[in-house]
Amino acid sequence: MRILRHILVSALLLATVQAAAAQVGVGTGFVSPLSLYGTEALYSVERKGKTIGHYRLRFDQQADRLQVDIEMQLQIRVLALFNYHFEYAAQEQWSTDGQLQKLNVRIDDDGALTLHRIERQNDRLCRVEAAVCEPLGQRLLTSNHWHPQLPLQQQLLNTLTGEVSELNVTELGRETVQLGNEAIVATHYQLGGDLDDTHSWYDQHGRWLGMEFSARDGSRIRVRLQPEPVPLALKEAP
Repeated sequence: MRILRHILVSALLLATVQAAAAQVGVGTGFVSPLSLYGTEALYSVERKGKTIGHYRLRFDQQADRLQVDIEMQLQIRVLALFNYHFEYAAQEQWSTDGQLQKLNVRIDDDGALTLHRIERQNDRLCRVEAAVCEPLGQRLLTSNHWHPQLPLQQQLLNTLTGEVSELNVTELGRETVQLGNEAIVATHYQLGGDLDDTHSWYDQHGRWLGMEFSARDGSRIRVRLQPEPVPLALKEAP
C-alpha cells in the first residue's frame, strides 16, 4: 500500500510540475502575467497632477503562446494654443518557454507615423523591415514594462526606437504605493543606462505598478496602475 501511495503521489507531483512548466517556462524565470494582472490592466498617465491619457495591457494566454496587446493614448493642451496627441499600439507574442517571438509597434507622434516589426529568426530577434536580419539579441524583454523580470535585465528592447537599450538598474528601496484603498509595498527601481531618467515600481510578486520619466519639456510624466473597475452588475445590485 505504501508503494502504491508513493507512486500515486509521485505521479501527482510530476503532473503538477509539468503543468507549471507549460504555463511558466522552466528555467526561464517567465511567470504568466495572468497570475499578476488577470486579462487586463489599466494605468492612468499624469502630467503636472492632471490625467492626460491612459496605458492599457491586455493578455491572451493560448495553448502555444501568450499574446500581449499594449496601447497608450495621450492628449496634451500646450500653452492653451494647440493640442498634442500621441498614440502607441504594440503587440507581443511569447512562446511557452518565455521567449519573445514577435513584436509589432505602431506610433503616431502627433501625426508622425513610426512602425517597428521584429521577429525571431534562427533563434535571434531581427528587425523585419531590414533587407537582411539585423540581430538584436536572443533573449530580450521589451520596454512595455509588464514583465516581472525586467529589473534584472542589463539590456532591453526599446519599443519606441526599435533598438536595444542598455540598462544599469539600481534598487532605490521600498515605498508604499496607493492602489485605490489598498496600500502596497513596492520596490522602487531606477533603470539607468540609456533609460537613466526612468523610474519604475513593482510589488513583491513582480506586478508592475507604474513608472515616471521626463517629457520633452522637462515635466515629469507618471504612469499609475488603476484599481480594477467594479462590474456594472455589482454597481446596480441593491
